[in-house]
Formats: sequence, C-alpha cells, structure tokens
Amino acid sequence: MFRNLMPLLARDFHVLAPDLIGFGNSAAPSRESFEYTFENLTKNVAGFLAALKVDQYFLYVFDYGAPIGFRLAMRQPERVLGIVSQNGNIYQEGLGPKWAERAKYWANPTPEPRAQYESAFAPETIKGQYLTGEKPGTVGPDGFP
Repeated sequence: MFRNLMPLLARDFHVLAPDLIGFGNSAAPSRESFEYTFENLTKNVAGFLAALKVDQYFLYVFDYGAPIGFRLAMRQPERVLGIVSQNGNIYQEGLGPKWAERAKYWANPTPEPRAQYESAFAPETIKGQYLTGEKPGTVGPDGFP
C-alpha cells in the first residue's frame, strides 16, 4: 500500500517504516510468548526509535498503527514535529458497530465466535484488501498470501 508513497516522501524526509511484530514480513511469535497489545507494540516501536537514536520525527499513522503512533506522541510530545493520520481512529466511537461484535469475541475468545472471523483471514479476503481498486499488475504479490 505504501510502496509508491515511501519513495515520494523519501525525497524530503528520512523515512522509517518498521513492520509491527506479527505484520508484514516480521516474525509472528505465539500469543504465549508475545502479548499482542497496542501497549506492547508501542514499547517495541519506542525501542526501535531509541536504537536508531531518533529523537524527533513526523508521524504518519494509518489504521492499526494509529494507536501506536498516538501513544508515542502522548508519551513524548516534544519529539513529534507533526502528525499525518490516514484512516486512524483515536476514539472508541470511531471504530463503528462492526467492532462492537468483535469486542465481545476479544472478551471471550471461544472457538464458536472465532469461526465467524475465519473468512477475514482467508487468502481471497486479504488479496481483495490489496487489489480492490488498483490497476491490474500494479501491486506486487509480496505483501499478501
């Protein structure tokens, strides 16, 4: 999705685009060995920035990464030079009614409701998220199964 945007931004900025743990091409540890929470992902991104000695930055937050970027900004607002948010919710109401049902599952992740969400992770669904609305042949296949 950002394959064409990053080179454009790189003309004027030093661009860092880390995968979140369990996303992109990053490792996906088991839930027993890694706690998949926005808080824990934020700690990992903060560690990434510290390791690179990045002390000021612009944030470009999108979708699932928005709560992580906003947590970074709240912790050290003096480091943030600006924020661009694309499709990034900062409030519970912004999630919409679809997520209310999913929140019930998160609170009680039993096999029965889990089966409802299997189609969300089917290869056809994921490919559709990448390819819908794009010209055929313009999206590389390395980002989806």
